[in-house]
Amino acid sequence: MSRKRRANGTIDKLKPALKDTVDQMLLSGQTYREICQYLAENDVKLTQASVSRYARRFLASANELRIAQENFRMILTETERYPDLDPAEAILRLASQKAFDALSLINEDSWTESTPEAILSNATALARAVAYKKKIDMDVKSDELIALENNQSLLYENLRKDNPKLYEELLENINRQREAARRKSDE
Repeated sequence: MSRKRRANGTIDKLKPALKDTVDQMLLSGQTYREICQYLAENDVKLTQASVSRYARRFLASANELRIAQENFRMILTETERYPDLDPAEAILRLASQKAFDALSLINEDSWTESTPEAILSNATALARAVAYKKKIDMDVKSDELIALENNQSLLYENLRKDNPKLYEELLENINRQREAARRKSDE
C-alpha cells in the first residue's frame, strides 16, 4: 500500500486562517488570478501555476472526501431502512454495487486488455469476502444459541430446586405445546 506524502507547498504552510480562505475561494470557484491577488494582499507572492498545482491536490482531496461521505451516508441509510442489517453487510453490499457499476462501464477493449486471471481473482476475492461474512454470522448465531441453551438449562435447574410446583407446571405446559405441534404437523 502506498502512503501519500504530506504536501509541503507554500499554501500548505500558510497560517490556518489564510489557508482556509484560499480553500474556500477554490471551492467557490474563484479564479487563480483572484487567489494570487488575495495572497499578494496578505504578503504571499505566488504564481497562478503554483495555485493551480495546489488546487489540483486540494480539489482531488475534497472530492475524495465528498465521495467517502456520500458512501457513508448510503450505508447509514441502508442500516436505518433495515435495522437488522449488519453494517459490515451494508459495506459489502456497497462494495459489490460499486464493483458492478465499474464492470458495466468497462468498454470492450478494456476487457481484452485485462487478463482473465485478474478478473477471476477479483471476482473470487469478492465472493470469499461474502462467504466469510456469512460464516462469521453463522458462528455468532451458534454462540448465541449455545449461550441461550446454557441459560435456559440453568433457569430450569434453579426453578426445579426453588419452586418444584412451578417447574412441574412449566414442564406440563411445554409437553402440551410439543404434542399440539406434533399433531398439527401430522395433519
